[in-house]
Amino acid sequence: MPSSRRTLTANAVANAAGVDSNWVYRAVENGILPATHFEADIIVIKLHRLLSGITWPDRKRQRSQKHAVDTWQLSALNAARDAVTDPSTTAETTLWVTQHQVLVANTRAERAALEATDAEGVNPAPLDGQLAFRFPIGRWIDDLPSVLAQTPTREPRRAKKPTSRPNGRASTASRTSTS
Repeated sequence: MPSSRRTLTANAVANAAGVDSNWVYRAVENGILPATHFEADIIVIKLHRLLSGITWPDRKRQRSQKHAVDTWQLSALNAARDAVTDPSTTAETTLWVTQHQVLVANTRAERAALEATDAEGVNPAPLDGQLAFRFPIGRWIDDLPSVLAQTPTREPRRAKKPTSRPNGRASTASRTSTS
């Protein structure tokens, strides 16, 4: 699993996570991401984008209004951030998010213990009867090196503003044709 402390630009984090860079800037403003970005932030912002669309059945929430980040979201984001550097994280690592808890399983056996009833079929699985979202964070983390290799690390170039001459007219190089 990745463990380098290479710093990344906000644009690189957004590109690697497959989100618009505004997600990264807003996450920094809301305290979800630090101002200096690292590889773990790619997983965090990817998960944040997905979690932001979840509304639990017993909670009313208008999508058109701004909302503070809930405790359950912070718990899930911190669990994902921790998984990036956790030596027990594998490609099989899965994160479950329920309304009241966040669970991480690193092996198929741990996943089975959460999803399946006991061998006799008497005792229900811990996740039975709950709405739970399952995220394959182990695969995302496992893919980080190849994703980063394909990600541009520079900030995008900003368009140059037209320079004006002393007479107040724009220079010939920056005029646009109106015909």
